[in-house]
Amino acid sequence: MRINQIAALTTLSIISSAAMAVESSFSGFAQLTVGRVLSGGSDSSIPYPISAQPGYSYKCPCFTGNYEYVGVYEYHKTQLQPESLAGLQGNFKFTPDLSATVQVVARDADSSVNADWAYGSYRINENLTLQAGRKRLPLYYYSDYMYVGYAYPWLRPSQDLYAWQIYSYDGANLLYTNNVGDWTYTGNIWVGKRKSKDNELLGNLYYPNRIDESWNKMLGAYIDASNDIFSVRGVYMHTVVERYSVINGVSSPIMTGANDQLINNVGQAFYGISFNVDYKNWLMRSEINYIDRPSVKNTFTAQSYSGGYKFDQHSIMLSWSQFAEHSDYWPNGTEKHNTTSLTYRWDFATSQALKVQFDKIRDKSKFQFTGDANLLSASWQMVF
Repeated sequence: MRINQIAALTTLSIISSAAMAVESSFSGFAQLTVGRVLSGGSDSSIPYPISAQPGYSYKCPCFTGNYEYVGVYEYHKTQLQPESLAGLQGNFKFTPDLSATVQVVARDADSSVNADWAYGSYRINENLTLQAGRKRLPLYYYSDYMYVGYAYPWLRPSQDLYAWQIYSYDGANLLYTNNVGDWTYTGNIWVGKRKSKDNELLGNLYYPNRIDESWNKMLGAYIDASNDIFSVRGVYMHTVVERYSVINGVSSPIMTGANDQLINNVGQAFYGISFNVDYKNWLMRSEINYIDRPSVKNTFTAQSYSGGYKFDQHSIMLSWSQFAEHSDYWPNGTEKHNTTSLTYRWDFATSQALKVQFDKIRDKSKFQFTGDANLLSASWQMVF
């Protein structure tokens, strides 16, 4: 078992023991997901391998059901590992204003057990709360529920959009909430940093060796307004990116600029907006992100749009999403793909749902990537 797995479990165990003297509550979530890539493109070279650092090779055309932990469904394989998981969250209230939250998630994709959340909260007043520790980066509308499958209408959030190599931060944030009439307003400002040694996304999918990535000097904010029908959310974050290739224990910068010059400390700005509707039995979800790294003339655009209808315990969603990279310095090495999805959800029991989803991905990357693929998947998802 990895050291971070032991630390995560030990932390929760210690806090759980201490919680006997304080007010505590626990909740959890789980999902058992199976998927199979049914078919791919018409290229005569199918199937083909894509390889990253030693020990990681995938039979493609394939489908990445989770980029953060590289949950890849390989060509003509029926698999449970890429997205099956379970999580437990503990909330501990020490005083009326002081509390702590720890969330531990076990994932089959990389056989890991990690503390995604581990932070303390101090309520300043009825509207303001100061928090510090490790939290997920709130870049997306469903960031807080990324692994609570029961919380969203699809089998998974669009991986054209919900996919980045750094997904959490160590730091502090100031959270504001207020109700005015029928509307609820939430605002959040955070600062922090995150270093990822042997980053799973970069080293296990994109590069042929270990990659260490750091996002430093994070400064971000979002504001959210919602009522029973509408919700709108805007987010911005700036950070400084460092990326090193590690070969035989030696670290070297790997990002390139003009004339293939190696550079580091690359500024990165993230912009996002989402607009959602729940009107009677109709559902609409939309989200757009734009990422800019001006010093290397590299941008990323991600977008996702869904519409659906609920009837009794059942719902159907039709979705389209796209990821597109642009670079002036490496135009022949950019990534681009889109996905069309059809999802059926059946809430067959209290706090439990069965979902079936068909995904059709079209890969237009300028390098050999996952390729065109059709995935059929089913998932039993629950909260407790």
